[in-house]
Amino acid sequence: MKRLSIATAVFAFTCLAAFASQQTGTLKGKIEDPKGKPIAGAEIRVLRQRNREVKETRTDSDGAYSFELEPDDYTISFDAEGFQGGTLVNMQQVEAGKETAVKTIRLDKAKKRTSLLRGSVFNSDGQSLAGAQVKLIRIATDDEAKEHKKPDSLSKSYTTNGRGEFAFRLPSVRARYRVTASAEGHKTETKTVDVNEDESVPLAFTLERVKK
Repeated sequence: MKRLSIATAVFAFTCLAAFASQQTGTLKGKIEDPKGKPIAGAEIRVLRQRNREVKETRTDSDGAYSFELEPDDYTISFDAEGFQGGTLVNMQQVEAGKETAVKTIRLDKAKKRTSLLRGSVFNSDGQSLAGAQVKLIRIATDDEAKEHKKPDSLSKSYTTNGRGEFAFRLPSVRARYRVTASAEGHKTETKTVDVNEDESVPLAFTLERVKK
């Protein structure tokens, strides 16, 4: 009876594992530098469209990453030290029991001189908001406005990680930016920030919940 119970348990576990694998799909890809060499330790984030859930991983020594995900559409964001990060424009569709191969991403090296705007998004209870959308656009400074000078066009977007964090690497010039944070079920908040050459500026957003 004991042997039968163990065998039954093993069989049941195997069946459950097989069933679980049929309910998820695999999303995988690689990150490389401009010369095609793998980038190890790059941070990869996927944002699920249905519930804005965020999952994270890092590339291995071959620059490869892999996620086991429930069927849905996903947005991929990436960041690596010394390289320019970003978000893929096209969403990736994951289907149950299938493998979705993402086209290899090649990251350009970050310019040596950059400014940094980074921070976090919280809800009104002080909890981090993962999967929030943070958008940045360059606007005219007071001096540029007086001189009727149009600033260089620049816009970026970022999806906060599991700790509600975001970061923008910016040209090392004195500039003004309009930054907007939004999340499903919360009010949108916008702030204007001045960034100087080679400066690192912290920024935090607290989004109030929308009353039902």
